Amino acid sequence: MWTAAAAHWTTHQYRVAVQKASEALTVHWKERLGRNDVTDISFWQQILSAGDPEPGKPKLAWPGPVEDQTTKSIRGGLAPLAGALNNLATGLNLTVRNVATHTRDELTEQESMERLAAYSYFARLLDQCEVRRAKELEGTWVASAGRHDP
Repeated sequence: MWTAAAAHWTTHQYRVAVQKASEALTVHWKERLGRNDVTDISFWQQILSAGDPEPGKPKLAWPGPVEDQTTKSIRGGLAPLAGALNNLATGLNLTVRNVATHTRDELTEQESMERLAAYSYFARLLDQCEVRRAKELEGTWVASAGRHDP
């Protein structure tokens, strides 16, 4: 997040720094998942929604072996976590990214730092998830997990 914001931050263009950081996060994940076919809000809603991925529409999910108790606990909370991440993504997009993009009102350093911190925390949560893609197996689509799926 800081890499995208730094050049503008150092020149005290805080609103632009926040805008560039928010856009960089979305671009990063859209490129990583090959999803330039949807708007930003729809993108976050789709990749963080419950259920199995569809062909060409990967999703993010909390990682871990199915038999592990901690993983079971976290995955039991996955629906609320995915909902929370989804709401956080949508909320950040609407209240931070859109406002920074569509207005010219400058933010204070404190306001900008708070917004960048929210994006940074969101990015850290996303980095802990694994990418799940639908794979074709014997003529039917099944969900598969893994960070290195082709």
